[in-house]
Amino acid sequence: MDTMKQVELVAVKEFEEKEVKVPDIKEDEVLIKVETCGICGSDVHSYTGHHPFVDPPIVLGHEYAGIIKKLGKEVTGLEIGQRATSEIVINCGKCHNCKDGRYHICENGKYLGNVDWNGAMADYVVMKADKVHPLPENMSPLEGAMVEPSSVGIHAVRRSDFEVGDTALVIGAGIIGNLTAQALKIAGARRVIVADVLEERVKKAKEVGLNEVINTSDIDLKEWIEENLGRENLNLIFDCVGFEETLDTAINIARKGSQIIMVGVPPLDVSVNMAFVQDRELEIIGSLQYIYKDYIRSIDFINKGLLKVKPLITHTYNFSEYQKAFEKAISDEEAKKGRMKVLMEYS
Repeated sequence: MDTMKQVELVAVKEFEEKEVKVPDIKEDEVLIKVETCGICGSDVHSYTGHHPFVDPPIVLGHEYAGIIKKLGKEVTGLEIGQRATSEIVINCGKCHNCKDGRYHICENGKYLGNVDWNGAMADYVVMKADKVHPLPENMSPLEGAMVEPSSVGIHAVRRSDFEVGDTALVIGAGIIGNLTAQALKIAGARRVIVADVLEERVKKAKEVGLNEVINTSDIDLKEWIEENLGRENLNLIFDCVGFEETLDTAINIARKGSQIIMVGVPPLDVSVNMAFVQDRELEIIGSLQYIYKDYIRSIDFINKGLLKVKPLITHTYNFSEYQKAFEKAISDEEAKKGRMKVLMEYS
């Protein structure tokens, strides 16, 4: 295995396929042969030139599973031949956040497939061993690739002031919104209300057991909340879209003194009603990625069937069809038809 194929994003909507040397690993690193890789919303933003922090050239891909092929000399607790996945941050270990246990927001962090570290759109990927997690023997590569996005939803719930018995609104029923809503249900929410403008996403949310799902393309969300719940009874709002209109909707709906958790990635400039934020003492909380405890919970919840991820995988492609896979992932028309998670499988 002297050389491998990798697909590099070199410009907006432009990939370049390269034959490169299989990377060497350092003493604290692991070499993983990629079996499957998902296309994340952030990958879509990167591909279309709308991600605020990602600049080509970069090898995308951070939702993946594969087989451990090499271990650095200092690596313990992992074995060659294990199926594994990983977190995405390569942190410095020295800054305030690293020392405080919030290494995912390291001041000097590199991020797999995002910032200064090539991702899993390649035959092999290198990752720091302390971020690599072995997967249960009975977990498929497709399920393994869903651990990363599931961890995002779990972390968002933990990031909030959620308490068992709370009622939460999740705006957006895409992959992250769906998984966040499922995580809320697992955590013991009394009611989880999910809102989206696409009927197929509404159907998919109901398919995985989320019962209160409304299509806001023909229903006014604020009126629905007032009539069916009462704003006073809404404890938390999770914005899993990140658009200006969804965040502004959340601000307008939120009960005074409550939290809005921003999970979706917004564009750089967002104009919202900050007067309500001040006047109503709202808390807008950012939620980024996850840490170790979120990741191991994600693996456990998927393995036990508590987090239902298989119904969310709607399209699979061979890695050689990466261009088709991305076109499927960015298509608004395909989203309307029910596209959720697009995965690439490696032969």
